[in-house]
Amino acid sequence: MQKFFKILSLTFATGFGSGYLPWAPGSWGSAVALIASWWLLDLPIEWFLIIIILLFIIGVAVAGSADKYFGNKDGGSKSDNDQIVIDEWVGMLITLLPLFYFEVTLLHLGMAFLFFRIFDAAKFGITKIADGWHNRWGVMLDDVSAGVHAGIFFTIALWMMYLW
Repeated sequence: MQKFFKILSLTFATGFGSGYLPWAPGSWGSAVALIASWWLLDLPIEWFLIIIILLFIIGVAVAGSADKYFGNKDGGSKSDNDQIVIDEWVGMLITLLPLFYFEVTLLHLGMAFLFFRIFDAAKFGITKIADGWHNRWGVMLDDVSAGVHAGIFFTIALWMMYLW
């Protein structure tokens, strides 16, 4: 039974395996979350928010054990290991929230992806502070913060596009 929970925990932590993809697993995790969101954006916003909250709670629950697993596997103690991408899933979904008020198009999805990846990589302000917390909360909250920042700038960009 313990092995089952370990596998389940790693499945969620790696974004259903998207964190194992080579070269920039965070971008892959974000891209897979974006693809999944294509259908999730058809839900009422309340359900979408519930999914974000549930993924956040699951992420906090599994990030610590996954960090230990990947840290031990790699021989290091790196916090927020590259294979852990459930935090990117949450941040990407937060970035997409403006699409409940604007049209969902491939262009808009691409813009949201770029905004999130830029803010996730830049790590400024609160995002940088949360990234410095070497625990499961830091793993999750830096991407929540990046998602909020990206969502704000994404909203501004969409608003400007619709004005012109």
